[in-house]
Amino acid sequence: MTIELVERWATAFNNRDVDAYIACYTEDLIFEDVALHRNFHGRTELAAFFTEWDAASPQSRVDVDRVLPTETGAVVTWTGRGVLSGHFPHLPPTAVPGSRIDLRAISVLDVDPDGLIVRHTDYYDVFTLLQQIGVIAA
Repeated sequence: MTIELVERWATAFNNRDVDAYIACYTEDLIFEDVALHRNFHGRTELAAFFTEWDAASPQSRVDVDRVLPTETGAVVTWTGRGVLSGHFPHLPPTAVPGSRIDLRAISVLDVDPDGLIVRHTDYYDVFTLLQQIGVIAA
């Protein structure tokens, strides 16, 4: 069941379907972006985050590499790809539009008994991201 949930999650992200994306989560979800030091609570905050990212990088996508089921959910390795074409308020304002992003990441998903994500924690190399978007020299 967890593998199917991850497939739904990635497909919804790649299709820009915010309703299908947040439907993968419980109402009281916690989404933690460790690199950006940001937490989002509940579907409304997550939908806003998704919408802001989509506006800043409408070509972005998530390519799932591996899904490793755990007792309480899954660990997912994935690569995020896209082009930063607009402003994203969670990144430095000096980010360069047109920058290509190709970033490997790991998500730890805790899933409730109904098969929805209750906690999502993302880990990735923020230094590499800042280099890719032109904030730090490569």
